[in-house]
Amino acid sequence: MPYTIFIFVARKATLTSSQFKDYYENKHIPLLKELVGPLFPLHHRRQYFARTDRKGFGGPANRDHPNFLLRGTPEGFDFDVVAELTWEDEKTFHGFYKAIYQSDVAAKLALDEERFLDSGSLRSVVVGETTDTSR
Repeated sequence: MPYTIFIFVARKATLTSSQFKDYYENKHIPLLKELVGPLFPLHHRRQYFARTDRKGFGGPANRDHPNFLLRGTPEGFDFDVVAELTWEDEKTFHGFYKAIYQSDVAAKLALDEERFLDSGSLRSVVVGETTDTSR
């Protein structure tokens, strides 16, 4: 059975949204693929959140460009992207998880993450049951 996680990521405050996206897509993802090889997820989908111009309403990295929220307030939701990672099964995920915490790999990933994301705000969650309703 497929095993999926969501990772919510906020960019480093010193980067623009486009700089963040460029780094994530063109540096971080290729590095991750190189470091974990065949343990890389079957799918690594990234969805970047829309932003709006509204002075003083965003979080630390996006004070004047908060997420374009349809409901709720931006406090506690200053993420730039949600990544959906899916593996063949839970066992393969655990192999990936173990691989990224090997000291040499973990050090390379930590150094890379310091360049573009706010690690203190990063959140990840395991997806349980998925249901789908179509038109």
